[in-house]
Amino acid sequence: MMSEKVQPDLIEVSSEVSEIDDNYDDYEGHLSKATEQVDSAKKRKFAEDEDESVNRKKNNPVLKLANDIDKNNDFIAFSESSSDEEEVKEDGDEGVDKDGATILNTDFPWIINHDHSKQKEVADWLTLEIRDFVSYISPNRTEIEMRNQTINNIRNSIKEHWPDADLHVFGSYATDLYLPGSDIDCVINSNKGDKGSRSLMYSLASFLKRKGLATDITIIANARVPIIKFVEPVSGIHIDVSFERDNGLDAANIIRSWLTSTPSLRELVLIVKQFLNSRRLNDVHTGGLGGFSIICLVYSFLSLHPRIITKEIDARENLGILLIDFFELYGKNFGYDHVALTVRDNQPKYLPKSQWKGLNAKNSFTLAIQDPGDETNNISRGSFNLRDIKKAFAGAFDLLTNRCFELEAASFKDRLGKSILGNVIKYRGVERDFNDDRGLVKNKAIEENKSYIKKRSSIVHDAQDLSDDERQHPRKRNKTSSRKKPVPKENNEDEDDDYIPVLE
Repeated sequence: MMSEKVQPDLIEVSSEVSEIDDNYDDYEGHLSKATEQVDSAKKRKFAEDEDESVNRKKNNPVLKLANDIDKNNDFIAFSESSSDEEEVKEDGDEGVDKDGATILNTDFPWIINHDHSKQKEVADWLTLEIRDFVSYISPNRTEIEMRNQTINNIRNSIKEHWPDADLHVFGSYATDLYLPGSDIDCVINSNKGDKGSRSLMYSLASFLKRKGLATDITIIANARVPIIKFVEPVSGIHIDVSFERDNGLDAANIIRSWLTSTPSLRELVLIVKQFLNSRRLNDVHTGGLGGFSIICLVYSFLSLHPRIITKEIDARENLGILLIDFFELYGKNFGYDHVALTVRDNQPKYLPKSQWKGLNAKNSFTLAIQDPGDETNNISRGSFNLRDIKKAFAGAFDLLTNRCFELEAASFKDRLGKSILGNVIKYRGVERDFNDDRGLVKNKAIEENKSYIKKRSSIVHDAQDLSDDERQHPRKRNKTSSRKKPVPKENNEDEDDDYIPVLE
């Protein structure tokens, strides 16, 4: 089934301002309205296809998803072409994608040559399956190098276009929590802090297009977080570029500290991400859970789990039990009406909603997670499809527990070739290996984010030291301020620093 492509001389752009003022990008999924095509030579002229508009209403993903969940049929294939998938299943053969890569005819390829059916404890079987799945979807050397090169090419072009600006990566790629095919979230920060205007967004989009670095360009200028979305043609990676913000960069740094201190956080986050992704419940556009919200849920769950706190169990050896507990907590037991989540000093806590003075929820049944970097901000306020998310989590708990009881009672012969995790997670795509090469190839996005945080911290400390010195020597401060000659450039670090944080 062929999908319509935007013509090469057209750039898509959002034509409406979001009606919901508190839309939030959750550091990864940027909220926006449906887009319309605009001729790049006539940036203000919009063309609208009425038939497509009607079809979008008929195929509303939120309404369709709600019906599917009610019918216990909420799985959506990894491939977006259901007809192609049915054809592969009928033939019983492996498929081939447009590049000639093999597409395996199975929904759980991570069990191929990795059979754990002889495990005495079913919980251990599930734990080993989770490890296999994570290894299967983790990036290999080629994928990491391709992403590094893609970002390097785009960064060099942006510096060529705007010498005072730099490109930084945040989101899942800057934390190693990305799924195969995930987009890369970037932000452009500059010394002047002026790169987010509509005219400059058009200028950059046109420049990247001329350089052959961007296709399928969409400009969303009227959203709360204006962005440019495009596809880098060589790698095929989707890129989202926002402007003059640093909260996503801070979040990436915080998340990496959580990953270091919390065993099994990465494994469970990737499982939950794929679970929601395969049901299209991870898209903030349709009220799903964004990446940062998912991470906060898992981090809170692991940090507050009583059996982990008391060291009764080792999280790394009990991934199966913990996954089931996670689905039970957020699918059946969590008090969404009255309880919020907060993280202060890297310590998650449950917070009564009545004590969150700045929480402006339109109804009580909402997910509320305080931004670790700004306690007034609810990072999950865009996840309005909470009922379907909760229902999916509850269904996953039932499916996993029933599968465990079923296979516990089965003979070893009947267990052979079966999957426990495959009852709630399916993955259909190009054949992958089990090589997790993150330890062999540096993710430059992580290294650059660390450098950015370190450099910015040193600037803040220098400013604080200067302020302290002025308080202790007021005469010196007054005398210095009366001088009319400029400060020598070598003593003015801020002037040439690309990493100056932008105050919002």
